[in-house]
Amino acid sequence: MSPNPLLETWTTPFGLPPFDRIRADHFPPAYDRGMEEQSAEIAAITGTAAAPSFAYTIEALERSGRLLDRVSRVFSNLDASNTNEALQAIARDYAPRLAQHRMRIALDEGLFARIAELYARRETLSLAPDQLRLLER
Repeated sequence: MSPNPLLETWTTPFGLPPFDRIRADHFPPAYDRGMEEQSAEIAAITGTAAAPSFAYTIEALERSGRLLDRVSRVFSNLDASNTNEALQAIARDYAPRLAQHRMRIALDEGLFARIAELYARRETLSLAPDQLRLLER
């Protein structure tokens, strides 16, 4: 099998996806890897014994899932603008998997506890207005 362009650094003009190299069969392994990476990133946030901080909790959460986001954006673009049976089958197969993945993160007790602790201390954290808004949202 050829290398998966979804898992490579893109050297195309303006960092655009290399659409000419992307095939439908590239998406399942890229989605799987993206979910695995984000799960590991969340586990790293919740698994630390250090007290929660904005940088190592909220900012880390915001940075998590970059590969998954990138794969999802490319897939959504192709599925909406140039769909075919193969892409539609992937959409049907991965929609529940992606929903379950997102719900696991949203309902993660360890992550919630860290965010709740930060929220409770928000007035003492000296956060910038945008950071405070992010924490409150």
